[in-house]
Amino acid sequence: MKRHPVKNSAMLCQQALIVRIECRFGELSAFNSEQDCVSSFESYVSCRTGTPKRSNGVCAAGEREFLRCPGNFDPASNFDCVKARNAYYDCRGDARGEDIFCQTYIEVVGVCHALRVSCSDLLDKYLTCVIEGSSPNECAFGLNMRVNCLRDFKAGIFLQVATCDSIWSNHLRDCSGVKGLSFDSPTPCTHAAGWEEASYSICEKQGDSVETVGVDYVNPKDRDNDRLPVCWAPQGENHHMDEEAEHAIGERSVRVIHRLGETRYESM
Repeated sequence: MKRHPVKNSAMLCQQALIVRIECRFGELSAFNSEQDCVSSFESYVSCRTGTPKRSNGVCAAGEREFLRCPGNFDPASNFDCVKARNAYYDCRGDARGEDIFCQTYIEVVGVCHALRVSCSDLLDKYLTCVIEGSSPNECAFGLNMRVNCLRDFKAGIFLQVATCDSIWSNHLRDCSGVKGLSFDSPTPCTHAAGWEEASYSICEKQGDSVETVGVDYVNPKDRDNDRLPVCWAPQGENHHMDEEAEHAIGERSVRVIHRLGETRYESM
């Protein structure tokens, strides 16, 4: 191993070797090739010695995120494991960005890129949310709703971006801390489920007739589907997510679009 020409290079080389050993023999080693580990080793050294110079803890954690990445992201999204590692470093570079927050953040930003909507304000919104007291899981769920809403806005289903902004602001208000466990909340919360597993419904009033246009994202694995209302159903109708889940194929989520009096189901 060639010693790097920086101060405390012996310590740097020792720590870089630990990163490489973890890649080859650690928990995820079965998924890593020799080239993956060489790349991870070189990236770690660059992280420690480049601009800005980062700590061993941050750089080693960034490599762990890089190595657990394969299979997590849509190949068509133009968001790969290298970009996920860079997103992790962006998150840790913010004074509010702790490791446990940033692990979840890169998963959410991966979804954002897959949906091809603007992700420029995602980091600030996410870290503001967790600093104000919500869990990373609840913040990720709120942002997942928002970016899917932005995709529907971009597709012309929703006509006002304010619809997506209000989903986020309501979620911040109603789903922080123990409030996120309450089924009486006016905003969909995870109810202790994983952020990517919880179902939700988004609606917007449109036109002179005040038609309610709605999109439901229904995960058949959400155990609370029978208690989650569909927001576009007429008042007085007892219509819940479990009815929508019947249209799912296996365990795949279903996207339900209600517009112009018609309802369409799309497997996700």
